Amino acid sequence: MTDKHFYASSVYTWMTTNATRDLRQLLQLMDKEGETYNLYLVPLPYTEDYDIKRYQPQVEGTQWLGTFEKKGKSK
Repeated sequence: MTDKHFYASSVYTWMTTNATRDLRQLLQLMDKEGETYNLYLVPLPYTEDYDIKRYQPQVEGTQWLGTFEKKGKSK
C-alpha cells in the first residue's frame, strides 16, 4: 500500500485507486461514465477516511491534477 492515492469525481460518482484499481483503470472507468470529472492526488493511503466538500478531498497537500471534459462537450 502506498501513502497516497488518486481520487476522481464527477457530479454523479467518485472513485479512487486502490489495491485492485490502478490509475489507468480509474481513468477508463471515469471516461466510460461520459461526464466531466476532476482528478486529484491525495497524500493519504486509500484506506484512510477524509472529508469531501463540493466533490473535492479536504486533505492538506492534495493536488488537483486537472479536469477531464465530457466527450463531445462544446465550449
